[in-house]
Amino acid sequence: MYAVSTQLGTTLLLLIILGVTYGFMLVTTPILRVIGKNGAAILVRAMGMILAALSVELVLAALGLEKWTAVARGFFS
Repeated sequence: MYAVSTQLGTTLLLLIILGVTYGFMLVTTPILRVIGKNGAAILVRAMGMILAALSVELVLAALGLEKWTAVARGFFS
């Protein structure tokens, strides 16, 4: 069981994160107006590529094959 102060801290942190997320949602319409639908599509594809690369790295680390990512980092640097 966690202390009440710890639970209050966690609750406060979650409410702050909820507020920041809500703020981001409020500004999406003006941002979409600026970048347009094509710009949004480009951002979605770029974020998808980043997520896929991160997923591959995490799977390789889970399988104990981190040396492959180190070799790739040395190849591209």
